[in-house]
Amino acid sequence: MPINSGKTPENAFTPAGLNHISKQLLENELGSVWVRGEVSNANSNQNLHIYFSLKDENASVSCAFFKNANFANQRVKNGDNLLVYGQVSLFEKTGNYQIIVKRIESSGIGDMAKAFAELKIKLESMGYFDPSKKKKIPSVINSIGIVASQSSAAVRDVLNVIRRRNPLLNVKIYHASVQGENAVGEIIDALLMADIGSHDAILLTRGGGSQEDLWTFNDVSIAQTLFNLSTPCVSAIGHERDTSISDLVADVSAITPSAAAELLTPDMENLITRLENNIKVLQRNMQIHLNNYSQQLDINFHKLQKSHPKVRILTEKKELQNRFDKLKSLFNNQNDERGRKLNHVLLKLKKHDFAIGENKISMHLAEKRLAITMQQKLDNSHNKIANLSHALDNLSPLSTLSRGYSITLKAGSKSIIKSTDDVNVGDVIESIVDKGRIQSTVITTYHSESKENH
Repeated sequence: MPINSGKTPENAFTPAGLNHISKQLLENELGSVWVRGEVSNANSNQNLHIYFSLKDENASVSCAFFKNANFANQRVKNGDNLLVYGQVSLFEKTGNYQIIVKRIESSGIGDMAKAFAELKIKLESMGYFDPSKKKKIPSVINSIGIVASQSSAAVRDVLNVIRRRNPLLNVKIYHASVQGENAVGEIIDALLMADIGSHDAILLTRGGGSQEDLWTFNDVSIAQTLFNLSTPCVSAIGHERDTSISDLVADVSAITPSAAAELLTPDMENLITRLENNIKVLQRNMQIHLNNYSQQLDINFHKLQKSHPKVRILTEKKELQNRFDKLKSLFNNQNDERGRKLNHVLLKLKKHDFAIGENKISMHLAEKRLAITMQQKLDNSHNKIANLSHALDNLSPLSTLSRGYSITLKAGSKSIIKSTDDVNVGDVIESIVDKGRIQSTVITTYHSESKENH
């Protein structure tokens, strides 16, 4: 293609034609060159080809190091300061120019890597990375403040995860530029606003980018702000291979924005299951306690019944009745036995042909006297039992109550009040009467001797 192509509309370049001639010019005019710079954005593909950028404070250039036997063990990592030798070329498909690296020599640690290492050592000595000073993320989160670029892919990823896992979560976005000369100040302002926003947690995040793009999050002022926040903060800067000072200072770091969103939003179904299980445990424990209280109440009620004066009196009456029945049975048995003996004697008298008529009269009289005597003894015993039962009834406190008397106790106590000395003005007392209880408050007291106000 002639070099003067593209000078007029009639012989304009196509993109492919321009890229092709540019590649020829670069390779022919510059050829192979030495370039010194700091490595950033280093990565390798499945074929172990290495792609990286060499940069200084003003610019960067792409480099490609293709696998061959000469560098099978070659390693390139971000922050290395390298001296590379290679062919200046151009990738025709995209028009990006690059150095096809042929040789690599180490030139020490790069300026950015050195600055990162020095700041890391400084902050670590100040306790900024101390696990004991990191705030715990709450187990249940209702509100999150997100500090990020509002239109970024990172925010979209975070919101998608939140909508899927917990759509009821309250989310507020605090916009801040994440790169550029105003980024540090905007991020600090957004963090401070989120900290007073009554959130359960704060998420500081941005998506992937070059080492230069992410360098904002290695600023010491942002690190100091993160360390002094009152609200627990999660940092998710870049991708898994990226580590920033913000990630190290934050209470928790996540490898990606989406991973941070999952960390802060427990799955709704799991949360519901946990709540249902907790409710079942509470219900079971409540039922156990209610059953225990019910059993104890029954036991105390039966004890109270057994100790009631009326129950004791009924028990004594029953015992007396049993004794009376035994005595009556004994009397009947003895009477029957005497009758049998008398009949036996009568038979003998008849058999021996004694003066039966006269003896019959005597025996009949004797039998009648015996019956009268035994009945008198039985009546006397029954009267004694009735008198004892009546005496027991008269002695019963309940019987006394039925005649208009009462028993007075201190409220909440079993102590019987026997004298005005047992109470004070203002005390609450309880009077037991025949059909219930009466609570009263002592207004004044009188001694029975003088009737004077006590």
